[in-house]
Amino acid sequence: MQSQPDPFQFSDKEATQELQKDPKYAKFLDWCNLKGMNLERINYPSAYGPSGFLLGVGANQKIKKGEWILRTPCSSRIDFETIRDSSGVGEVIQALDANQDITLSLFMMHQVLLGTESDLYYFISVQAPAELPFQWTEEEIQSIKDIQAISLIKKMKNSNIQEAYEVYDKIFQHDYVSKFCSGEQTKENFVKQYLEAWSITQSRLIQNEFNLKYFTVLPIIESVNHGKGKSSICQVVDSEGNVLTENNIGNLNCYCIPGIEVNNGQYFPPSEEELENIITEVPFEMVEDDTSYFVPPEGSFFQLVSSQDLEEGEQITNNYGHMTNRYHFVNYGFFLRNNESDCFSIKLKVSQKVKLIILHKNNRNDKFLASCKQVLYDAGLTTCTSALVCQFAIDLIKQQYVLDFGSSLDEEEERIQYFESNRIRLAYEYRTEQRQIYSQHVADLQKLIV
Repeated sequence: MQSQPDPFQFSDKEATQELQKDPKYAKFLDWCNLKGMNLERINYPSAYGPSGFLLGVGANQKIKKGEWILRTPCSSRIDFETIRDSSGVGEVIQALDANQDITLSLFMMHQVLLGTESDLYYFISVQAPAELPFQWTEEEIQSIKDIQAISLIKKMKNSNIQEAYEVYDKIFQHDYVSKFCSGEQTKENFVKQYLEAWSITQSRLIQNEFNLKYFTVLPIIESVNHGKGKSSICQVVDSEGNVLTENNIGNLNCYCIPGIEVNNGQYFPPSEEELENIITEVPFEMVEDDTSYFVPPEGSFFQLVSSQDLEEGEQITNNYGHMTNRYHFVNYGFFLRNNESDCFSIKLKVSQKVKLIILHKNNRNDKFLASCKQVLYDAGLTTCTSALVCQFAIDLIKQQYVLDFGSSLDEEEERIQYFESNRIRLAYEYRTEQRQIYSQHVADLQKLIV
């Protein structure tokens, strides 16, 4: 049977043409050209996905492996340093002694407040709402049904709201509210606009990819989506084209592991003690981060270089790192179909030690079954059939699904034909994708019993 083409690989031509009718994109591209960005090899905006709802960047011609895709002056970046060194609101933000997150959020609030007077107006005009799950209503969050994801989302929500209140109090004390908040100068309105600005900046950060010292937003490059397989090499080059630094993955340190997940896009690898208690058939790519993070010198350029041959219309992607769908969904509001880095975990007491069994999508179950056999042996079953071991493993997976989603894996997922909102649809599609991992492992184990 011939496999169906990946709708996220090549653009939806009709949806793309419809998108490009909106004059705001043409004005944004004109603005990019004025900033010295070289976009001659890309097509933006391009539409991808089954319904053409994903906006991204595509190749407008064949691009060979090793060729550059797009270039943009490093001077076009927006970061902690460029904001604080700017006149006007930069001086105000510097006086507040805000950290990088707050600096970016306040700067974005001010630019939105300026409207057409902002130098970033055309950039802001093409930004779709981030739609991060922490901004959802309680009912929408609960519709996700992934108990661990819901817990992380609520943690992020509480943390961000608390930060927004603290920022407001500081701004209010300095009588700066009018410099950042449009409309009513109330705490509630300020917090609402602050969280919207935070979502815009945090979901568009390019820092690790280019080995940058500061959290950075880069117009046009931030529009390149995360993708599996064909990704881009991120380089900073000088005016002569000499490579100053390059990277091909966003997060250098391994996988996100269920149970060791964190919020707001940050990920830290497990400690050696934690690693000793993790059982996995997919090796963790622990890389000691000795990267020299730097501020790009004057006259340098950011550029993306293709790591594969690209066809015309093919989506240009970056690689954020080996992340689970839960991590992507909680922190960025999207998930990947057939994400090879996706996994779930089962806690199991093996030989008097609590182990975390990581079951990746489509990996073997050899180590899992060996652990199950050891558990049965510890319980006194010194001789047991492989069928019993497999059934025990199946029962553990089903039990874990109940713990993770609050329902039985044996119950059919209700098929929904109509969704009252895109958020509810996204939540449904996310949990349906997650369910498939558990179901696939169960199906593989059942075949062994037969």
